[in-house]
Amino acid sequence: MMAELYVVPSLKAKGTLSQEAESWAESIGAVFVPRRGRAVEQLRRRYGTEHLLIYTSRGPVIERDEGKHFFSLNMAELRIQQLRKGKADHLLEAFGVKRPVSVLDATCGFGADSIVASFGLPAGSAITALEAVPQMAAVTGWGFSHYVHDKCDVTEALRRIRLYNENYRTYLANCRETYDIIYFDPMFSQPVQASCQFQPVRAIMDHEELTRASLERAMHLSKRVVVKGRFLQPLLQAFPAARIMGGRYSRVRYAVLEGNIHG
Repeated sequence: MMAELYVVPSLKAKGTLSQEAESWAESIGAVFVPRRGRAVEQLRRRYGTEHLLIYTSRGPVIERDEGKHFFSLNMAELRIQQLRKGKADHLLEAFGVKRPVSVLDATCGFGADSIVASFGLPAGSAITALEAVPQMAAVTGWGFSHYVHDKCDVTEALRRIRLYNENYRTYLANCRETYDIIYFDPMFSQPVQASCQFQPVRAIMDHEELTRASLERAMHLSKRVVVKGRFLQPLLQAFPAARIMGGRYSRVRYAVLEGNIHG
């Protein structure tokens, strides 16, 4: 699954955690590296910052000079709480479905939108997620397959998501499947500079713009394409028929494009 990743246990890891780290590394095709008392700086010099994951009691961690990143539900936690109260979620409203659907989250990142979709869409819906960066795909994928929430229905929602370490441009170009919905959140092409949670991983993420060609390919493969963004004017100029949805007081909007698959 993952490309050239090295997994090393945390410095104080006991035997059980080291065994867990080794088993997980093997499951994703990464290389397990015994710690042997080495500092993170030594390990970075030996294996490269862009390829190293530290396995801790919280799961795998991306550790960089800018900070640490490990899996958590982030904003998905608050959004799920709102759904439990019967309140609407703007992303699910943009999806606009009342029956089970297949969704491709083309830019998974931290996984919050995939989690909310898996939790909030009608039972029987299928969520496929793509993440281009191997380190991020490993951390988020660990969360989907291993993280245990204190609410069983959230854990079940995590387990229903299938994540692949692939760039959506390549995936869409070679895709022979169709989806009800293809979703894009090109967050790092228009980053929120003040967001602290992004700082540890900003430098390694995919910063390329979402192109018209990618959108047209997605429309060819789906019934609906949804794009999250704070600045959607260029998209509206390219696709005047797009509908804009979102909260009245939120800076975040969703552009909804109807695809070429009908039924």
